[in-house]
Amino acid sequence: MISKGRVIVTDMVISPAHTLLSLDMWDARGAKLGDIVLPAAGRAVTAAGGTILRVGPKRWWLDGAGFVASDVVAALEGRGVVTPNAGGWRRVRLTGDWRDLIMQSGLFDAEDPAFGPGSVAMTTLCHAPCVVHVLAEDTCQVFVPASYAGHVLAHWQHLGWQQGMAG
Repeated sequence: MISKGRVIVTDMVISPAHTLLSLDMWDARGAKLGDIVLPAAGRAVTAAGGTILRVGPKRWWLDGAGFVASDVVAALEGRGVVTPNAGGWRRVRLTGDWRDLIMQSGLFDAEDPAFGPGSVAMTTLCHAPCVVHVLAEDTCQVFVPASYAGHVLAHWQHLGWQQGMAG
């Protein structure tokens, strides 16, 4: 892709991922958590506790204050393990031309029509392993390892990210 010169992201909100749990199941076939059917690869679903993202072959992230680790463990019935994961990640919410920014940050086709709301991808951005979750056509959130957050934000500024500038 040819750069558009500057990337316009009208809003970028950076916050800790305080409510993130990692769920690893021994067998992912027909995976359920209580009454919730866990999403397929590359997808996310909204549940009563928050959002569930499929981030690996047998791994899901539970993102939301409504997910309580002890309740999730009980619902697993010995079929997996739950690990608090929040301290290792920063959540970056991008609104605007986020697709261009993502594509300039790594080898990833964010313009693929199949990569729409509810899609999840684990990919390398700015040399860091990141998780991209599409919330809406003009909004996504990127989970960035906390130790790489400064580097990723500096790289995005170097690419020409400018907050609050349109056109």
